Amino acid sequence: MNTHSIRKWMKLCAIAVLLAFGSRVAVAQGINVAMVSHFALSGVRQTGESSVGSVKITNKDILNALNATGRFDFASNAQIIFLSFEGQLPSIAVRQRNGSDVVTTDISDYFSISEPQEIHSANHMHGYAIYVYTFDNQNGTSFTVSGLTTLHAGTITGPGIGPLTRDKTLNSTVNGSGAFNGDAIMVRGTVNGGSAKAEVD
Repeated sequence: MNTHSIRKWMKLCAIAVLLAFGSRVAVAQGINVAMVSHFALSGVRQTGESSVGSVKITNKDILNALNATGRFDFASNAQIIFLSFEGQLPSIAVRQRNGSDVVTTDISDYFSISEPQEIHSANHMHGYAIYVYTFDNQNGTSFTVSGLTTLHAGTITGPGIGPLTRDKTLNSTVNGSGAFNGDAIMVRGTVNGGSAKAEVD
């Protein structure tokens, strides 16, 4: 085999390796479904040894509690989103605009969802689950609330992503307890997810 043939053979091998690596990367990419969440909790708060006041916890309060950790600086209009990778149980993140960029920040060290039970319809277009939402900013504000969650699937699309059938809306009726700035609280309310979009992980 002459020198020219050897060089040509080496180039072909290099191209084949690059193509194989590229195909593995493409396969490794998955699809996230992002839902915008809305938390609306209210209840009672121990404001003194023998006094009780009211308390409300919304997305804005959760963002403020995250900022109180000293690790974040979320704007009041940032979105708390549920991110479901390939149809799995969602993780929780915060998404906000930074100029022309959209920044998604993982907050799973402070906020998570668990699911002790789930029931699906035959075609998986409707589902019912017990969702447990656990938040702790490790600085005096925390809560664990749980309850029946209704899931409705539908067609979801995204830039460069064809139609997918995934959970499109989420509605939870919850109650539980925790602390707000160090004061004991008991709360109940709703957690909703919607405006679902598909995106490449």
